[in-house]
Amino acid sequence: MSRALDAKTKEALGHGDHGKVFDDISKALSRSFDDLLEIEFLGRSHAINLDASLLQDENAIAIPKIRLTQAFLVANRLFKRGNWVSDEEALRATGIMLLMDPEHLTAANIRKRVLSKIMLLHQNTEKSLRREKYFIDSLLTSRLHRHTKSPTLWSHRRWLMSQFRRLGFGVDVVDEFKKVILISAERHPRNYYAWCEARSLVNLDSVVWDQMLNESILREVERWCLSHHDDISGWSFLMYMLSGLDQASSTVATTIGLAESFHWRNESVWYFLRNVTTKEKVSASVRSETKRICESLRQGTEENSIERRALDQALDCFSRSDGF
Repeated sequence: MSRALDAKTKEALGHGDHGKVFDDISKALSRSFDDLLEIEFLGRSHAINLDASLLQDENAIAIPKIRLTQAFLVANRLFKRGNWVSDEEALRATGIMLLMDPEHLTAANIRKRVLSKIMLLHQNTEKSLRREKYFIDSLLTSRLHRHTKSPTLWSHRRWLMSQFRRLGFGVDVVDEFKKVILISAERHPRNYYAWCEARSLVNLDSVVWDQMLNESILREVERWCLSHHDDISGWSFLMYMLSGLDQASSTVATTIGLAESFHWRNESVWYFLRNVTTKEKVSASVRSETKRICESLRQGTEENSIERRALDQALDCFSRSDGF
């Protein structure tokens, strides 16, 4: 969301109770439900016809941009004062600031300091960390384009997860994939930061040595990739997950079947196929079928097209590998 203000918006900001708007929005952001918050921004026309600071239906929150700006002015004033009345005030103000600007590094660091103090004093530590994780995950998975791929927010989440591990607080890794990683990756295609977080999750000792957990994650990621076949980041992570596993043949067989049915000629799919079939434990029959389908799909491409180049690169890779 752009932070530039036009003349009409500046005029509108001169009216209204900014403090009330701040209280309404910050309280809404601090509530928890069974599902993550789904936050979206509304245009000026909604604010004109809306007396309330926001619209809310359970976990769904819609905030007019001008109301968020009003709340941000109050939060920024508290921030510049530099002396928080309470930890709760600091969290409420910085929550508004991160909603307005997901790259506000100082706001994220203030939240870290508040949580670090809570951990040091052993005051409802797990509850506080889970509450923070709920808020950050809500920002990362809502339909907010800048937030879903914010390096500041993903870094803050990485720090949170390190505290969970250090203190021994349990995390459902498969649930994390379904509700955070895969949703955020869908909201913002080729979401590098989301897939980096995915790598961090599967590198946990508890995951590395749990084959059933690994297989559950693998199934979820495979399903996601087949539904988003043009997302190279997802395929790259799936390739990472398949490294050294016997499931590679099954995954490749499923993928080439769909590639043939739906005429997938894009580079993302064939980058995945050419690397997995030549580097992982894939049966000879599946390798042969992969090459056949690649040659068949190539016949329907135009010379010098992107699709032709992707398939030519795959065939060249197949021809240089043993077993093809």
